Amino acid sequence: MTRIADLRLPALSLAALAALSIPALAQDDMLELSVALGVVDANFNPTTASIFSLADDLGYFERHGVDVTYVKLDGTPQAAAALYSGSVDLADISLETALRLRADNDVKVRGVVASSIGTSFLIAGLTELATVEDLEGRSFAIADFGSLDHALGQAVLTEYGVSPDNIEYVAIGAPDVRIQALAAGKVDATTVSFGTYSSVGEVDSIHIIVPPDEFSRRSPALTKFVAGLESTLEEKRDAIQRFTDALIEVSRDMQADPERWIDIAAEARPDLTRESLEQTAELNASRWCINGCMAPAELEKTLNFIYAKPDFEGVAVIDFADVSDLSFTQQSMENLGAAEGFGLDLRN
Repeated sequence: MTRIADLRLPALSLAALAALSIPALAQDDMLELSVALGVVDANFNPTTASIFSLADDLGYFERHGVDVTYVKLDGTPQAAAALYSGSVDLADISLETALRLRADNDVKVRGVVASSIGTSFLIAGLTELATVEDLEGRSFAIADFGSLDHALGQAVLTEYGVSPDNIEYVAIGAPDVRIQALAAGKVDATTVSFGTYSSVGEVDSIHIIVPPDEFSRRSPALTKFVAGLESTLEEKRDAIQRFTDALIEVSRDMQADPERWIDIAAEARPDLTRESLEQTAELNASRWCINGCMAPAELEKTLNFIYAKPDFEGVAVIDFADVSDLSFTQQSMENLGAAEGFGLDLRN
């Protein structure tokens, strides 16, 4: 099981208090589930994807009766390969990857729940690069070819009228590696989350070229979801439902008390300043998946966006209903009630 190293929590945190109404199930009633995550999400990602760590370390999975084993992999392509091979039950992958699996390989994969809506990504570059247009002909660090940051970065560049063919992509791995490479001047630009960018502190040689809100406006609001093969969703329905309920509940608790999230993040990520975490919490406020982030309108919008990309020309058109299973989040609304208030993940 992946854990956050040295995470020390007060005995009665808000999240723990909120969960006291859910009785812990007997050990014999625990159901097992394996989930592939990109390496950054398997640790403490300072975005709403931190729910993967939080649900484990704060005991949400245990109280909902599911024993989750995280398999740490280096990006979406490897997570998708693990899912395809049957090595894991579920994987956190991009919708674009799910479409490729379905359209190109007839892999019957469906998304069930998501960890975020509205990206927290940005494009950072050397200070000498003032605009997106200045990126043409320059090196651009990505996790891997086909990874989420690569796909979204290409989408945003295209929105600005810059052809991805004019960018020199360099696959060098995880976000912290990419931002350090940028800070050291080894690459000219990269796409990372706001939290990862903040981790390097003040560096005069780099700056934000496309801020998170603008990046989010020019890219799909829903980019990833936790998916499984149809056969697995049927075979392990109860375990996946418990997993879904736990993720949604922790999302609601963290949105309700951002100071609590900041305290936990500060313990888990001593490399980040409290000021940067406070800024990140403000960015996260509307992005928590308090209802699971599987609204049909957002799924359809994302698929339309993907199919409008030049590299999807000729790819068989798959309807959002064929790459998603809404029954899990719908059941969560029965189990937990539908959340109301603010945020991008509100049901109409």
